[in-house]
Amino acid sequence: IEITFFKRRNQERVVMFDSYEEFERQASFSIDIADYYKVTKVVYNGHVLDYSGNYGNLFYYFLKQ
Repeated sequence: IEITFFKRRNQERVVMFDSYEEFERQASFSIDIADYYKVTKVVYNGHVLDYSGNYGNLFYYFLKQ
């Protein structure tokens, strides 16, 4: 999973996870990624997903898939 989002002051950042399980684990314990950061791109298994929203809502997006 590759997630691109904007931090404060429009600083773009990309984080990568080897698996959904790793993303899930990090989402529970990460303090350096705020839930309100705007996600601009999500790549999962080589496919760009149609997701528009905040980082904090991405977990729920995956649950619905």
